[in-house]
Amino acid sequence: MTAPIRILVADDEPTSRLLMRATLEKSGFEAILAVDGDDALRQFRAHPCDMAMLDVEMPGRNGYQVCAELRREAGDELPIVMVTGMDDIDSIERAYESGATDFMAKPINWSLIGHRVKYLHRAYQALLALRAANARHAAILHAIPDLLFEMDSDGRYLDCHSPRPELLPAPPAALLGRAVAEVLPGEGAAVCMSALREAEEAGFSSGKQFQLQLAKGKCWFELSVARKADGAEGKPRFIVLSRDITQRKEAEFQIHSLAYFDSLTGLPNRRSFMERLGREVQRARHEASRLAVVFLDMDGFKNINDTLGHPAGDLVLQGLADRLRKGLRPSDVLARQNARDSEAQLARLGGDEFTILLPHMRHDEDAMVIASRIREDLVKPFALGDREVVLSASIGIAIYPDDGDDAETLLKHADTAMYHAKAEGGDNCQYYIRSMTEQAVRRMDMIGSLRRALENDEFFLVYQPQFDVATGGIHSVEALIRWRHPDYGLMSPARFIPLAEENGLIASIGEWVLRSACRQAARWQRDGLALRTAVNLSPLQFKAPGLLTSIRAILDETGLAAPLLELEITESGLMQNSDANLATLWGLRDLGIRLGLDDFGTGYSSMSYLKQLPFTHIKVDQAFVQGLPDEADSLAIVKAIVSLARNLGFTVTGEGVETLDQASLLKSLGCEAMQGYFFSEPVAAEDIPAMLDNHWVVDKPAQPLDQEEGC
Repeated sequence: MTAPIRILVADDEPTSRLLMRATLEKSGFEAILAVDGDDALRQFRAHPCDMAMLDVEMPGRNGYQVCAELRREAGDELPIVMVTGMDDIDSIERAYESGATDFMAKPINWSLIGHRVKYLHRAYQALLALRAANARHAAILHAIPDLLFEMDSDGRYLDCHSPRPELLPAPPAALLGRAVAEVLPGEGAAVCMSALREAEEAGFSSGKQFQLQLAKGKCWFELSVARKADGAEGKPRFIVLSRDITQRKEAEFQIHSLAYFDSLTGLPNRRSFMERLGREVQRARHEASRLAVVFLDMDGFKNINDTLGHPAGDLVLQGLADRLRKGLRPSDVLARQNARDSEAQLARLGGDEFTILLPHMRHDEDAMVIASRIREDLVKPFALGDREVVLSASIGIAIYPDDGDDAETLLKHADTAMYHAKAEGGDNCQYYIRSMTEQAVRRMDMIGSLRRALENDEFFLVYQPQFDVATGGIHSVEALIRWRHPDYGLMSPARFIPLAEENGLIASIGEWVLRSACRQAARWQRDGLALRTAVNLSPLQFKAPGLLTSIRAILDETGLAAPLLELEITESGLMQNSDANLATLWGLRDLGIRLGLDDFGTGYSSMSYLKQLPFTHIKVDQAFVQGLPDEADSLAIVKAIVSLARNLGFTVTGEGVETLDQASLLKSLGCEAMQGYFFSEPVAAEDIPAMLDNHWVVDKPAQPLDQEEGC
């Protein structure tokens, strides 16, 4: 509950005091009574009041003296009302000189006292609120580190708040009354007036920037302008906040430099070059002109890094960049980070790859002349301390519009021509020729994409269920890798695994597959699904040193029980180095991992060798299954494989089962397990649990019992 407003009433007349208290209390106020001036001061000090009502004529200190003392003690805001029977001008002026807020003449109209006091207190509260607002605004103003101006629509400075005078083009006092055009240079004044006009029309303007040369150096400012109430003469007035954004602009420049320039050589990077090339292609298309892209790669540069170290390689790259700058003619040069955009025609794409853009070509042969001159410059020795290093360059050239009508195609074809130059022995220049087939270009692109695929999270796994003939359900799954290529879409392993093996990438890809499959199998294990997961090991991965250590670490990391992991090795992967292979296989079995011989029937394993291998089962290659039931040769081979597996104590899985006839025949031959599209195509991991309740019988003419989940 809000405390009542407390009013000091000082009057030496008892009747007047009591009547005043009764009237005030009736209106909801609390009255503190004083019998004379001295008593009034004592009461106020003991009970601070929100208002004072003083009789002028009192014994001891009179009302004027008490008023003056209260004003000294309580400040300027306290409402003090003088109650007097004198209504002459001198008495009224003396009351105000003593600090009175208002006066009342006797006799008092008691019915109006309550209203009069309420209005006086309301004015008092408004004054307090105004003072608090002014203090708050002053604090805010002092906390703002920006320059703040009040200006009229002519751009004239009316007021100035400058916490940092060093950011002003002139002292604050020298600004007032002057127009912005008299203070700022032309561009800055134009930006400021544009912001004022925008604020005049829309009420607000923000984001306009200009640069100003000050004594401390060049500074950038950003304006925020708000229109305020018009002045007395009817002109619009504006509050202009001018923020120093010099550090932000410098940071933006640094970010731009990092984004568009190579930190080692100072040359534009791939992004910068591609944007520049894109603009030049558009210009050439509009002007019906020609341009060339020259792609340069140093022959043998890797040997420098390998033998002398990367610091030496960096010095060579910096020397290369300097020679390229100097070797280009003035009309086709680009230079450094602070070069104008129109000069940005040379770039370092990465490593020892550089590109040169030659716009406005008159003759295609001009590109070869420039490329040859650069090649001759680069074969001169590079000094590295007391050593001299000699390098050569392979250079490819693509011409717009003959070899491509966009930036990406031109760069790709120049790159292809460069690789053709390397294939010709290096140290030469080659134009792009259309007979360089799409397949070769795509193959090179695929290799590069493969190297980035793991980093870009482009691989994913799918799982194909394996059907258990004895139970009619699913007892295991095989993890299969897929690649979602950013350009070519979904790709099967047959298209990229051979490339990965040829280029030394299969180890990292294989480890990713194994770790991802074990991680998923461990999730199923924690969910109570004892689902065995099979993973293929490539021959190179199987032969890699440290395989056992790596697999043991993955099992520990994922928490997967070893019996729930099954590794499948192709028969061809076991053809050489049999002692080492045997040691690895037995090491895996000792861990508790199941082993399967994949694609059986495609190799030439001897019976005596197979008897030594600790496999748990054999998978019949799908090439033989696909010929069933009509091809007699396929039938004979499958029968022989099943018979051999029985004699060796292996179970048999038939791969690539696509029809009921094939499934029924494999069951009759004695296959314990099957997989293929007849049962299910490879599916995402989250789809597997729902399939575990499905059951099939494969004796003709049986159908899946679960029609909605069957094949």
